[in-house]
Amino acid sequence: MSFSAERKPHAVFSPFPIQGHINPLFKLAKLLHLRGFHITFVHTEHNHKLLLKSRGLNALEDFFCFESILDGVPPNNDDNLDATHHVVSLFTCLVSDCAMTFTIEAAEELSLPILLFHPASASTLLYGLHFRTLLDKGLIPLKGIHF
Repeated sequence: MSFSAERKPHAVFSPFPIQGHINPLFKLAKLLHLRGFHITFVHTEHNHKLLLKSRGLNALEDFFCFESILDGVPPNNDDNLDATHHVVSLFTCLVSDCAMTFTIEAAEELSLPILLFHPASASTLLYGLHFRTLLDKGLIPLKGIHF
């Protein structure tokens, strides 16, 4: 029996909570959804309200599962650690913004494969990868330019 006959893959998306990071991950989620994935998109209450306001209350109800988290949850709130333990077994992978590095540890604890997504442009990625070389060669910072 193939994996698709058993159940569809279920990806959990965790974007960095600003539009420039949410939108690219949302587009990737749509592409995976079109390929048969179930999608759970986790973001803050504030961004969830903005999404509902911009698209309408029912616009996305059959498309993805949206989960929102409070922006001010205390870091050591141990009371709810196992509250969603039964749901985790349904997930097959985690897709996270590369700025959300804490998700790596969470994925490891849950034994989930993780994909780190870099939503910035290719030129930004190249700059980051070659920053040290540019600095060592004296090409940056630019001389004579003050901001």
